[in-house]
Amino acid sequence: MATSNEKWVRALLTINTTNNNRAAAARTRAARAERLAAERAPADAAAVAAAAADAAAAAAAADAARIEVKRAEREQATAAAEEPRAPETPARPPRSRPARGERRAVPCLGCLRSALAGRSTGECFDAAVGSRCWRYAFGHTCIPVPANVRPFAVRLVKALKNEASRRDIDRLRASIRVLLEKKEEKKEEKQAAPAGSPAAVRA
Repeated sequence: MATSNEKWVRALLTINTTNNNRAAAARTRAARAERLAAERAPADAAAVAAAAADAAAAAAAADAARIEVKRAEREQATAAAEEPRAPETPARPPRSRPARGERRAVPCLGCLRSALAGRSTGECFDAAVGSRCWRYAFGHTCIPVPANVRPFAVRLVKALKNEASRRDIDRLRASIRVLLEKKEEKKEEKQAAPAGSPAAVRA
């Protein structure tokens, strides 16, 4: 019959054997894991290298596309710059006022109205070319002053030239305006009256 010491010895041996077996199994598993890792490492490295190569190829393709776009833009700009331009229409030379001729004894209606508005003295000069006065040589019709207004127009031009009193000038301007207004009223009545009417007959 085994003693208690022998039982303890057997128990210790069993424990040691179990521990040794567990340690051996752990070492085996670790070795297997290391072997698997070593086997997988080349495959992982190859995958990483392939991904890097793909990224580099994509970047190179993008750079090439940008370069091609810039080249096409430069070619278009060069072609646009080399296109022949349509000949420009030569600018029209500015019209020059003709030489001023002799002063008229009676101003035209335009020069008289300028004097009435205080913009000039009313002096009227012949133009070297054409029948218009020098002031209205371009763009305006030179209309003679009505016969009944001419004496007052001459006096107004003389008064402005000699710097007559303000009262005399204003009186002449008022008289001329009244005469011109009456002339315009008669003209309007004549245009408005039908043919054969008394107003038309009087006109």
